[in-house]
Amino acid sequence: MTSSKTDGAALGHELSLWVVLFHEQLAARLQVNATEHKVLGIIGRTPGTHPARLVVETGLSNAAITKIVDRLVGLGYVDRARDPADGRRVVLTATAEHRRVLAGAMAPMLEGMDKVVAGLDEVELAAVGRWLTGTVSVMRDATLALSEENRDS
Repeated sequence: MTSSKTDGAALGHELSLWVVLFHEQLAARLQVNATEHKVLGIIGRTPGTHPARLVVETGLSNAAITKIVDRLVGLGYVDRARDPADGRRVVLTATAEHRRVLAGAMAPMLEGMDKVVAGLDEVELAAVGRWLTGTVSVMRDATLALSEENRDS
C-alpha cells in the first residue's frame, strides 16, 4: 500500500463502513436502534452520568433522551436512580445484564483487535493512538456542528 492521501481516504471510508455495520449488528443483538445503542454506550462508559450530559454529548433533545432512557431501562440495560449528591437529579448506570450481553457479542472483535495490537511496537502504537485521538476529535466536532445545523434548518 502506498502512503498517498487517496489511499488514506479509501482506508478511512472502509473503516467507517465496517464500524457502522458492526455497530448496526451489535445494536440488533441488543434489540435497540442505532441511537439507543450510542446512548447506551455513553452510559456504559460513564457510570452515574446524568441525562443532561447525554443531551450535550448527543445533541438530542431532552425529550428524545428521556424516551431513549425509558426504553433502555425497560429493556433492563440501564438503572436509573436518584443522585445521592442532589436528589432532584437522576443518575444512569449500565446494568450487569447489559455488560453480559455486550461482552458476549463483542468478544470475537476484541480478540481480533488484541491480535492486531500485539503485532505493533510502541512507536507504531503511539502513531495509531495519535491518529485515532485526532480522528475522534474531528468526528465529534463535525457531528456536533451538523447536529446544530440540522436543528437550525
